[in-house]
Amino acid sequence: MKGEAVIYSIAAIGVTVLLFLSSLWLGPIGAFANMLAAAPICYLVMRFGLKTGIMAVLLSAILLLQMADVPVLISYLGLYTIPALLLPALLRGGQFWDRALLISGVVTLLVAGVLLLSYIQLSGQETGILLDSYLQSEVDTAMQAYGDAGFSASQLANLKEVATQVADFIRKTFVGLYAAGVLVIHFVTLALVQRFRKDRYVIAGAGFAQWRLPAVLIWLLIVAGFSLLLPVPLVALAGRNLLAVLLPLYFIQGLAVVCCFLKRKSWPPALKGLIYVLVFLLNPLPLVVTGVGVFDLWIDFRRPRKKDL
Repeated sequence: MKGEAVIYSIAAIGVTVLLFLSSLWLGPIGAFANMLAAAPICYLVMRFGLKTGIMAVLLSAILLLQMADVPVLISYLGLYTIPALLLPALLRGGQFWDRALLISGVVTLLVAGVLLLSYIQLSGQETGILLDSYLQSEVDTAMQAYGDAGFSASQLANLKEVATQVADFIRKTFVGLYAAGVLVIHFVTLALVQRFRKDRYVIAGAGFAQWRLPAVLIWLLIVAGFSLLLPVPLVALAGRNLLAVLLPLYFIQGLAVVCCFLKRKSWPPALKGLIYVLVFLLNPLPLVVTGVGVFDLWIDFRRPRKKDL
């Protein structure tokens, strides 16, 4: 068992570093792989325990420090170490998966916030200036890539306007988007650990196809939506950031409805996998699935329908 743990640890460290640095090497495509960076060590903890995971995190951090700069290391420590260590520790302790995800997500936000504020304080920069500088660099990088791809001047002007609008949206919704990003990282990590568990460990809680959000959250969603209509900038800003967190949650609930529907069908696995891919990528299906998650509170899409005789 000890030799097996060493082999899995080496593999987990290597995959973690590759996944995390993929955003630096592959651009937007690598950003999707970057979200998986907590999964290898999370799986390692589920298999071999917390001590093995802590050692793997420390070695991964040392490697990252040799291959990238300090901000990259801070990003790893803030966003990925908690879901890699605390989330599986809670699951191994018998916590239901949704409660473990909530606890780990809140702790991640606290730790990431402390690390970010500490870095800003030590660097002597203001949060707004730092964020504006980062967003502007991303816009410049995107425009450089579009220019290299051979777009015309008019197309580049339109793309720059869109990129600027997206950057402005991110600037105004940064806190909510950051929290939503933490949620996505945890959910993807949990889904992968669940997918590869076989009979090696147990994850407690309701099956995903039957999972639901607490009904009281719908009132927060309604309040957040109506706050956008108020002529009070601070209230609208708070509502926008709240929606950035709640809407992904209801998308996940809608995804549970889709999962429940597909489980009842004897379709080939390849077809079911294609449907999941389309749900994530084909516009406007993500909005439709989010709407299904919202209205599932009243309609209960998962209730078996009686067939007319």
